[in-house]
Amino acid sequence: MQWFANIASQGDVTALLDELDESGVKSSGDCYFLPYLSGERTPYNNPAMKGRFVGLTQQTTRAHMTYAVLEGVAFALKDGLQVINDAKVAIDSLSIIGGGAKSHYWRQLICDTLGLPITYRAGGDVGPALGAARLAAMSENDVELTNIARAVPKAIANHHPNVERQKALQTRYQTFRHLAAETL
Repeated sequence: MQWFANIASQGDVTALLDELDESGVKSSGDCYFLPYLSGERTPYNNPAMKGRFVGLTQQTTRAHMTYAVLEGVAFALKDGLQVINDAKVAIDSLSIIGGGAKSHYWRQLICDTLGLPITYRAGGDVGPALGAARLAAMSENDVELTNIARAVPKAIANHHPNVERQKALQTRYQTFRHLAAETL
């Protein structure tokens, strides 16, 4: 999102998200964004894969493009979740922290895209460092994973999938997958 904000709004991600929220845009129409700005590892394993916008018209607004970026990232997350599901690992909910997760709009879009309940948690500013510290403690001190994983950051907000929106997003996701396959 920061990449697009640097291009479209002098680096102000919050301004873009606020504009999108106020615009009432709930889809990007025919506009799609493939978020492969640094290649893609899962599920395509193609470090040379390129990002791109598809379907821009004269009616496409900055809000449509912002939505397309958010949706494209959510679809890429869905691709990753599918790999986990294919490995027969059952996931019935997710927790997210920091960064773009600060946006209620984006959290709900991710929730609707994945079809899973999502809990937004405190601690985004220290989450990755805390996770690394927990792993280090486990490796050095023979600490059980269950003891390390018990300290869960405070829940700030819960999101549940909107079934109607989830169906519409599933249709768009199939188009996204087709477009992604074209870039391989």
